[in-house]
Amino acid sequence: MIQAETGQSQAGIRWRRLGQWRSVLVAYALVIALFIVGSLTISGFSAGSNVLSMLVLASFTGIAAMAQNLAILLGGIDLSIPYVITMGDILIPYLDGHHWPFVASLVMVLAIAVMVGGANGYLSSTLRLHPLIITLGTGYIVDGAMYVLTQGVPSGSAPRFLVTIASLGSRAFGFEFPPVILIWAVLAAAFIWGLTRTKWGRQIYAVGANAKAAELMLVSRVQVWTYAYIASAVLAALTGVLLSGFSGSGYFGIGNPYLFVSVGAVAIGGTSLLGGVGTYWGTIAGVLALTEISSLLIGFNIGSSRQEIFYGLIVLVMISIYGRELHVKNRL
Repeated sequence: MIQAETGQSQAGIRWRRLGQWRSVLVAYALVIALFIVGSLTISGFSAGSNVLSMLVLASFTGIAAMAQNLAILLGGIDLSIPYVITMGDILIPYLDGHHWPFVASLVMVLAIAVMVGGANGYLSSTLRLHPLIITLGTGYIVDGAMYVLTQGVPSGSAPRFLVTIASLGSRAFGFEFPPVILIWAVLAAAFIWGLTRTKWGRQIYAVGANAKAAELMLVSRVQVWTYAYIASAVLAALTGVLLSGFSGSGYFGIGNPYLFVSVGAVAIGGTSLLGGVGTYWGTIAGVLALTEISSLLIGFNIGSSRQEIFYGLIVLVMISIYGRELHVKNRL
C-alpha cells in the first residue's frame, strides 16, 4: 500500500514537472512550425545569411526580454524599458562625439540605469503601487532628460568596435558570425544560471509566487524587487548600447518596439503574467518566434500596422493555450 502511494506521488511529481515545461515545448514547436512555413513560402528564408540576420535581430530582443522577464516573474511589468534602451542608444554616440572614452560612457549609461531601476523597484514595492505607473513615470523622465540633453537632435556616432560587434558581416573566432549573437548567448546562459542556481533567483520566484509567504520565510520583498528592477534596467541599457552599434548613431524612439516584443516574447514562452512561474528557455523561444513572424510578414509585404495585429493575435492564442492553470499562490 505504501509502495503504491509512493509510486503515485512520484508519478504526480513527474507529471507536474512535465506540465511546467509544456508551455516551453509548445513555444519551440511554434518556432519550428514558423521556420518550416517560411522555408516553403519565401525564397531564401532558410538561407544562412537570412538566418544570421534573424539571429542578430533576435539578440537585441532577447536581451530586452531578459529585462522584462525579471519584472514579470515578480508579477510586475517594466514600461521604462523602451526609454532606457533609447537612452543607451543616444548617450553612447553623444558622449563619443564629446570625446568621452567608451568605458566612461558605458559607466555613465549603466549608472543612470541603476538609478532608474532602483527607483522602479523600491518605489513599486514600498508604495505598493502597480509598477506600471512607477515605471512609466521614470521612463518619461529619462526620455525627457535625453531631449533636454540633445535638444531633440541626437548627435555623434557609435564607436567603430560597437558597429563591428553588431554588424551582420562581422566575424567571431574565424567564422562569419556576428559577435552580438555570442553576447546574447553568454548573457542568456548567465541569466538562466542565476535564476535557477542562485539564492537570488529562488527569491525572485518565491516573491513572485506568493509575496506574503516569502516574507514569512524572511525574504525581503523590497530588496528583491529593487535588485530585480536594477538588473532589468541595466539589461535594457545594454540593449541600447548594442543597438547604437547596429544603427551607427542615436535615434529617439528606437526602443519603442521593444516594449511589446519583450512582453510578447515572455508571454509566448509561458511565463505567467501573474508572476512566480516561467523560465528564460521559454522566453528564448518567444523571441525567436516573434523574429520569424516579423520576417514572414515582411516577406509577404505586410505593413507594420498589420504586423502589430498579427503579433497581438499570436500572443492571445499562446496565452489561451497554456494560461488556464491557477496562479501558484492559489495552489498553495
